[in-house]
Amino acid sequence: MKWSDRVCVMATVAFAASATLALGAGASSAAAVTDSRPGVVEATPAAPPPPPGALIAAFANNQLTYCSLICPHIIYGVVEVPGALVRSPSVYSAALARTGSVDRSRGIAAASVTGPSRRAMAGIIDNDLNLVLPRAQNALEVATVEVLNVVDTARSGAGPGAVGKAVDAGRTRVLEALNAPIVPNPPQIAVPTTPAQESALATIDVGSAVLFQAPEILLVGATESADVAAKELATSGDMNRARAAGAARLDGFVTQAQNAIARALR
Repeated sequence: MKWSDRVCVMATVAFAASATLALGAGASSAAAVTDSRPGVVEATPAAPPPPPGALIAAFANNQLTYCSLICPHIIYGVVEVPGALVRSPSVYSAALARTGSVDRSRGIAAASVTGPSRRAMAGIIDNDLNLVLPRAQNALEVATVEVLNVVDTARSGAGPGAVGKAVDAGRTRVLEALNAPIVPNPPQIAVPTTPAQESALATIDVGSAVLFQAPEILLVGATESADVAAKELATSGDMNRARAAGAARLDGFVTQAQNAIARALR
């Protein structure tokens, strides 16, 4: 699955969970004041719930914000890597004339391509893994907990007023999560209160590790390892040393990817 496809998966799931609460905005606002049972009056929420469309607007704004963090690096890769490929034959010729070594010249030419590739991928993945993904996952987890809260309230036999209050409270918490500051590796903000909610969050954690974290760690590891190998070849002219250097660097990223999945499974 491509990086962009994985982002779309997370965004779509988060949007669906948020929209479930957003679509209940109109009904919940009307039901939050009175209960249908005779003589039962529900308390008015202390603060008004988010207006209709607030969650969708926040979600859309987040996509623009996330793009501002990642898209410049995508553009850099799209522009610089093909350009480096086009220039690599002339880089090789110049290096061969300067060093007289075919293998070193191959390494120098390869490094002229792997360097921009590594910088582009590092910018994309570092921002996604440390900023975008944790924040988006937090919002998804909050939305999941709040949807389950509404379901539990409805199944408990509570009146429309109580269900409406649960919807309003959920929409407020989801909006807060969508508008949370973008900081590196934020803590989990969803607060599960039932085994079902805990199980749902555990499933999200595992899915995030398997679909996002581990593959992205391997992507950045592949480009960095290729760059390390190319630079070693450019320096030593020894193909075996270059392969060993690249493989050693990749092994470290494989371990990181395995650890990400192992942490989610605990």
